Amino acid sequence: MARKLEYAHLVKGLVPGNPMPSGLYSDEPRVWMEGKDMEGFNANFSFGFIRKTGPLHPVEGALVHPYDEVLVFAGIDHTDIKHLGAEVSVELGEEREVHTFSKPSVVLVPKGVAHGPVTVKHLDKPVVHFNVGLAPDYRASLVTSASLPRVSAGSKHAHLIKPLLTAVSKDDKSGMGYQATMGGGVLYTKHAPKEAEMGPGNADQLVWLFGDGLEGMELNFTWGFYSQAGKWHRGGEAHTHPEAEILCFVGLDPDDISFMGAELEIGMGPDYERHIFNKPTVVVCPPGFAHLPLITRWADKPYSFFVICLSGEHDSPWVEA
Repeated sequence: MARKLEYAHLVKGLVPGNPMPSGLYSDEPRVWMEGKDMEGFNANFSFGFIRKTGPLHPVEGALVHPYDEVLVFAGIDHTDIKHLGAEVSVELGEEREVHTFSKPSVVLVPKGVAHGPVTVKHLDKPVVHFNVGLAPDYRASLVTSASLPRVSAGSKHAHLIKPLLTAVSKDDKSGMGYQATMGGGVLYTKHAPKEAEMGPGNADQLVWLFGDGLEGMELNFTWGFYSQAGKWHRGGEAHTHPEAEILCFVGLDPDDISFMGAELEIGMGPDYERHIFNKPTVVVCPPGFAHLPLITRWADKPYSFFVICLSGEHDSPWVEA
């Protein structure tokens, strides 16, 4: 008789199906999750691929949220995390300032700031887009197109467009941030002395943004590419965080959002209860909850992983054996 898994409710399929607010995105497949879908996690997020040009978020008009939000745009070239392959513009503020970027970027949307639409102007290949809202329920006021002023070319909100790149140290001459080699890849993170204790299954390339690089938002998140089998971390079996976080595992096939191409195993709870998955998955880690080890059992295709942690900093003490 199979043993009942105590923490199975914290490991969830990351698949399309939940209804999205009307007019927010086009008809492309997209994962949509709120706090009620993630055991009360105090944020909402969506994930998908952009495969065609045109407006999105929202398709028409503009939005105002009563909470902070980030919009993330990343490429799918797993050999070059710095490549986007698209040109994207976003309108920000009641002034409708138009800001355009062609590198992997994060658009910060502080609560109360009007934004949208986002418009994909040029597309060499599909790109990844996910957004995180810092509230468990999605809420927004729609500003209709008819009530919007003319667009402008100001710079008041230019500081809200950030490169999807870890902060560069003064001693770094490469312009890429701290570089720590690991398993044939490179980790870009300002916390490298701690986070560089990596095993062979960890990232080929990774960026990690924290609150001090996100205009003080209570958020830190990663984006990375992974392709190797093996254990992810050295130095301990499990760790915890003071704040809640979710671990998101996704594939890189823009034509099949339900494909991941790898199989992973994660330990959950003080007894390292094992959970195995080979489809896009989100793992919910409440505050103080022990999790890991994390092991890539096999990887037929490169895949991606990102953390969403509800703090401007990231503390991850190892659990004493």
